Amino acid sequence: MMSIKVPVFISEDGPDPAIFTTVPSNTTLHRDSIMSLNCETDASPEAEYHFYFNGKSIGNSASGVLSVTVEADGVYTCVPGNSVGRGDNGTVSVIVVGIFTSI
Repeated sequence: MMSIKVPVFISEDGPDPAIFTTVPSNTTLHRDSIMSLNCETDASPEAEYHFYFNGKSIGNSASGVLSVTVEADGVYTCVPGNSVGRGDNGTVSVIVVGIFTSI
């Protein structure tokens, strides 16, 4: 299983690097498959996680986990934040395969 680890920092005290992973860990996925975005960071107070796809907000999560339906190639971004500030972004690029059909 492949994990993509991206350092994400949120406090002035030098927190541990965060891990931003996807489940499945393969970043080439079938169109309309479900992918779980998992983002973690060490922050005090606890962080809330903001998720984006190609720069557009797709949701927030207190747990750092967000499930999405994969529809197009692009970049998913996780931005942790709390009352102290925002942490460094973590990103994962996804390539979509499969037949696109229109009605």
